[in-house]
Amino acid sequence: MFFLLPLVGAAVGAAVGALVTHASGEKDRQAAQYHKQVANDLTTKLSNLEKRYNEYADKSKNQIDDLTRQHALGEAEKDLLRLAIRLQQSLYMLMWDIDDKPTYNALIGLEEAVAATNKVLFELNEESIQIPNKYFSRNLTRVKRREKLAESKRKKVEDNNVA
Repeated sequence: MFFLLPLVGAAVGAAVGALVTHASGEKDRQAAQYHKQVANDLTTKLSNLEKRYNEYADKSKNQIDDLTRQHALGEAEKDLLRLAIRLQQSLYMLMWDIDDKPTYNALIGLEEAVAATNKVLFELNEESIQIPNKYFSRNLTRVKRREKLAESKRKKVEDNNVA
């Protein structure tokens, strides 16, 4: 019987070992399940944060693009305004030249320049340049008078050269 005692001790030890192993395995399974739950929660939170970050990044990029576009439009409008001012200044100079020495080509050039300037002003939603019809008719009359005067002077010179 004594020889059975160690066997019974070994059997009891094995049973106790199995119970302890089972109990510690259960704790490990519960700990593993808890850690898995925490990992899943963290992954979900990270995914949500990445999603929000991407939304904010897209929104920010769109706002930057809009502001850049607005800035470019503002610069283009400034350039057009500068061009319109230069065109108006050129028109004034051309009008002074026409008043000083009117020619038919200069009057046609003035009409074309006014049309081009008004096209730029229209794009800017600004008032167009108005030149009264009297200006053209008055200067056209002056051109015709100058041409007649030049023709009569030329005839007088020819008559004097012939005689």
